[in-house]
Amino acid sequence: MKRILVWASLLALVVFIVATGSSTPRKYPDRKLVRFWHRWQGDWEKQVQKIVDAFNESQDQYEVVPVSVPGGGSSEAKFILGVIGGDPPDLMSMGSGGLPNLASNGFLTDLGTLMSPEDKKRFFEESYPSIRETGMYEGKCYGVTIGADLMALYVNVQQIRDAGYDPDNLPKTLEGLEELGLKLNRYDKQGNLTRLGLLINDVSYLAHLYGGGFDVLPDGTPKLDTPQNLRALQNIVDFRKKVGFDNVLRFQAGLNDIEGAASWAFMHGDLTITYDGQWRVEELRKFKPDMEYRVIPIPPPAQGGTPLGGLVGGNYMIVPISAKQKEGAWEFLKFWTGLENPDRAATFYNLGGWLPYSPAVANSPTFQRWLKANPQFQAFLDILASPNCKAAPSIPNLSFLNDLIVRAEDQAVRGAVTPKQALETLQKRFIEERDKRRSLGYDQ
Repeated sequence: MKRILVWASLLALVVFIVATGSSTPRKYPDRKLVRFWHRWQGDWEKQVQKIVDAFNESQDQYEVVPVSVPGGGSSEAKFILGVIGGDPPDLMSMGSGGLPNLASNGFLTDLGTLMSPEDKKRFFEESYPSIRETGMYEGKCYGVTIGADLMALYVNVQQIRDAGYDPDNLPKTLEGLEELGLKLNRYDKQGNLTRLGLLINDVSYLAHLYGGGFDVLPDGTPKLDTPQNLRALQNIVDFRKKVGFDNVLRFQAGLNDIEGAASWAFMHGDLTITYDGQWRVEELRKFKPDMEYRVIPIPPPAQGGTPLGGLVGGNYMIVPISAKQKEGAWEFLKFWTGLENPDRAATFYNLGGWLPYSPAVANSPTFQRWLKANPQFQAFLDILASPNCKAAPSIPNLSFLNDLIVRAEDQAVRGAVTPKQALETLQKRFIEERDKRRSLGYDQ
């Protein structure tokens, strides 16, 4: 009994600290309070506050109060504690990876129950398919994005020209680009890399350019150890061998690569062509406005390649099942995403360099004006609109699967196992975990 009381006290303390973590005063105390937890800090948090202020000034029924709850995976734990403790937020922004697990455990509200018929028509018929699928679990919508993420290649134009190549006529195949990347490497007298011509990794993303992807069917059958995924992993391993695994490791260890700051290695010329997300466009605009660069989709392999392949992730809005102000949360979510007014919402996406949830926002006059000034962003919109751009499998143990994929790639790249052995082990361990979960009464 004493132990239960201790845990209850700790739980109450954590919930209180999280729920009251912001010193933001109520500006509209007569309105209905909507508590919004998010994970952004620094400059990103300032952009979030601008959106909240715009919503609060746009109507007279609700007041959204944002609370920053940083901490990566621990933010999910704080969310669960809040729901269990009976004092959750009304709305939270969370990474898409944790959504299926929260939905399967009954922590989330089916957002379809908050949508009007017009909302449903706009969301289910007009949103980008891969973005929509990322928020779904067992046919219901539990998350709507306000900042999806995709990856593409950033190209340093000056370094390409200095090496005698045309930055606007780069190779159209992955093999051709890798060959160019090797020519762009620079070394010191001791043979150590001083500049890396091309850096590509992340087999979970690259597999979609080979017509693959790490998928799990609705009946739990894994599609992990497939010929397409093997080709993608083999390519990463082969290219890393050509550069030298230890050489790349030493080079990367010396890079200072903090997101949201002016320290990205690409900005400082350490990487000529590198793979990164759309948020870097906004960082470059702020911290390196004079840098000439291009953003291009990763080219597919020459044989069996699928152009504009990609894997969507990012930030998704969720409403706890026990939220006290679900209607206010939904009104704010509609305001931010653009379900209600795509052109107004375009301003919010542009603040953070975030990908819009629908073509209606992307094609709005405001977004198109911003795109004209930031044409590098177009590559991400092209990928997002492609049928080869996919969502991760909507399974409760998605985080477990993602850890297995990262481990398999790391083991293969280091030469500890062959790519084939890495994928065989990955699939075997996933099936073992799936069967164990089923024996305990879980769906998968």
